[in-house]
Amino acid sequence: MREDEETISEHAEEVQEAEEDELENSKFCTLPRGGSKNASFSILTVNFTKGIGQKGLGFSIVGGRDSPKGIMGIYVKTIFPNGQAADTGLLKEGDEILAVNGKALHGLSHQEAIAVFKEIKSGAVTLHIGRRLLKKQRGSCIVKT
Repeated sequence: MREDEETISEHAEEVQEAEEDELENSKFCTLPRGGSKNASFSILTVNFTKGIGQKGLGFSIVGGRDSPKGIMGIYVKTIFPNGQAADTGLLKEGDEILAVNGKALHGLSHQEAIAVFKEIKSGAVTLHIGRRLLKKQRGSCIVKT
């Protein structure tokens, strides 16, 4: 098993055990909420590469149709500091992973979603993600003096 596969599989059990606790306080849902005037939903593309000489993807996932909270999407739970996700800074905790290399994750169990990542042995890993932003966050800027 290669390093990137080990990163996902090592944390799969940890995620599964912590899933119930995390979802108790979860603020995420699968579909964008309609009617909210204070939020927007953006779909973004994030690219990684798997293979020899590459760092692991560097994140764990939570959710799936078998979630204790009912059917929900697959979300980024944790960004690990030594992986590609942390290096690029493009993937954020709480992002919903909509598709991996064109394969939709909607309706998959947690283990099926992990299997999608494990099937990719090397090459491009293209994630289509959904991200919710409050409107005031989109245009705001923090200036430190």
